[in-house]
Formats: sequence, C-alpha cells, structure tokens
Amino acid sequence: MAAIYVSLCVILGIASTINGRPRTEDERVMIDEFLPALLDRLQNNPEYAFLLDSDSPLKSTRQKNSPVQQQENWPENNLKLGQVAGVAVDNNGDVLVFHRGDREWGARSFDYNNELSQIEQNKGPIRNATILRLNQNGTVIQRLGANRFFMPHGLTVDQKGNLWVTDVGLHQVIKIPADPKDSGLVLGEAMKPGSDSEHFCKPTDVAVASNGHFFVSDGYCNGRVMKFTKDGMLIKSWGKPSNNPVEFAADDELFIPHSITLIEESNLVAVADREHGRIQLFTAGIADPNDTGRFVKSISNSRFGRVFAISYDPTDKMLYVVNGPTGQNKVAGFTVGLDGNIRDTWGPRNMNFDEPHDVAVSPDGHHVYVAEIRPNRITKFNK
Repeated sequence: MAAIYVSLCVILGIASTINGRPRTEDERVMIDEFLPALLDRLQNNPEYAFLLDSDSPLKSTRQKNSPVQQQENWPENNLKLGQVAGVAVDNNGDVLVFHRGDREWGARSFDYNNELSQIEQNKGPIRNATILRLNQNGTVIQRLGANRFFMPHGLTVDQKGNLWVTDVGLHQVIKIPADPKDSGLVLGEAMKPGSDSEHFCKPTDVAVASNGHFFVSDGYCNGRVMKFTKDGMLIKSWGKPSNNPVEFAADDELFIPHSITLIEESNLVAVADREHGRIQLFTAGIADPNDTGRFVKSISNSRFGRVFAISYDPTDKMLYVVNGPTGQNKVAGFTVGLDGNIRDTWGPRNMNFDEPHDVAVSPDGHHVYVAEIRPNRITKFNK
C-alpha cells in the first residue's frame, strides 16, 4: 500500500510540474483518465480508507471543486414519485418530471414479441398524474397525464413549451401541446410494436429542433433514429440494432439508443448508444435535410460503462452524461467536451447515484437535473 501511495503522489507531482514542458499524450491519459478513476476506486473502498484521511494528498476534492453541486432540500418534502423515467426543463425554468406512478417495469412487463403483457394491459393506464411541473423551488405547480400512459419513458420540452413523451408500453410518441388550440400529435399504433415507418418498438426519447423537425430514438428493439417534419412526416430513418460487442459494432449499429440530444449550432444529433457505452454523433440536416444521419464521430470512455442519458448545454458547449450500473464502473454524472474528454465527474453529496435514467440541463445552463428509477427521485444540481 505504501508503494501505491508513493506512486500516486509521483503522478500528482507530474500533473502539476513536468518541468514546465507540455504533457505528452501518455502523461495526459495517465493524469486525466487513469488517476481520477483510481482515486474514485480508492475513495469508495473502505480497505483503503487510511490513505484518504484528512492529511493525505490523495483526499479527493472532486465534489468540492466540481462546478456541478447538488442543491439540498430539493424538491419539496414528501413528493411521492414512481420510477422517474424522464426529466426536462422549459424556457421559464420549470422542471417537468415524467414518472410511472404505481407502475414498474419488471421482467414480466413485456412478452417475447415486445408487446406489453396482458396482465399489464388489464391494469389499464396509470391512474396517477404521471407528468409533474415543478418550479425552481421544487414545488409542484401542475399535475397532468393521469389515466393516459402505460409505461412512461422519455420526456422533452421544445422551445415553444410543447411536451414530447414516449411510452414504451404504448409504442408511441406523443406531443402534448402548450397551446390548447393545437391538436397535438400521436405517432405509432397503440400497443402494436413494429419496425416499419408507421410503427415504433419501445421508443425511448425525442429531440426537437428550432425549426420544428424532431428526432426519435427507437429504441429497445429497432436500434434506429428517425427524423420527422413538425407535422410528423418521416424524413429519414437510419441505424440498425446490434448486440455485437462495441469493438465489432459498425458506426450505425446501435445497442439500445436510449437518449438523444441536439447540438444544433454544429448540425449534430447525439445518440446515447446505451449498451455499447458510447455516444454517436450524426449530421442533423438542420439546413439541408438531405444531409441527415451521416456519421461524424463517436465519443466513448471506459469510465462510462453504459450510457443511459445525455443532454447538451449550448451555453458551455458541453454534454452532460449519466451512466448506469455496470460491473466495476462508478455510477456518476459526467461533463464531457465535444472533443470526447471528460472535464468533470459529479454526483449527489454523501451518497451515490443508483440508477440514473435521464438528465436535463436548464436553458440558461445554470442547473442540471437527474432522474432515477431506483430510488425513485429527482435531484437538482447547480453549476
């Protein structure tokens, strides 16, 4: 153990000096990737606690120095939630939460054809209000979505305040308009999974461009991304499902595209390829719809494990990423540059994330919200 202590101290010294010269690539990898992961491992293993006492130079300052800090006592006390599948923030700073109420996604929720089991269908739609609107103080100011959804999943709010949700039980994408004069939009056939242009199979998320075009990650079965006009006409579909190890997966082979976000100023759409543990960037075709779905680059890091959700913040040009339980990987939030480098890791104080399912950044870039399905909670971070 003494050798470990000395070695890490040497690395820490390298990180700050290197005789005034630029770091080599090997040194950068060692300092920026290996060291933080090792420090996290030490910090969370009681066997090494003696290395991390208050006088040790190895004492992690990740949370102390992180610009992403949890806001205590948020949301309001006694807010009862089911599995929190989705979270989004509108232009007023209100937080939208999509949860499953008394319904849970379990091993027997779907049959072998990916249809919601008859037992689940017989329960009818969830009686609870599945969509909650919270103000920035964490007080619920609106409840909606009761007796409508069967298995909530993704939630997005566009620049006009319209809500876009996906229901993996219904196999549908639904627009809930902010304007009561708007009739809304429903895509997909209720309870009927499929892989043609008229159907989805457990669609996971939606991203909406400023021109009204929207993208759907579809999802657990089809492994594809679909782009539509604002009226719901299909523009293009790309991607294919694959459970190959990521080393053998093509750029457009997706093993559960679980989350999607737009990087509109760069004409990119980013897709969380969950089980492959990577983020795939494709052209979004904002100005030219013909240039849609062309692969641009992949972002991956061994610290990700499985990538559950991503959200882009144009104010600092960063991706905010949450992973999920995967072997030895620490479940955490990551701030990731478009160059693929991890700038920061973050999480709740005095506890760990368990099963993050979605992440959202406020339009002003000041707040990050993480939804979890176990425990059923929503956590606010300030930055």
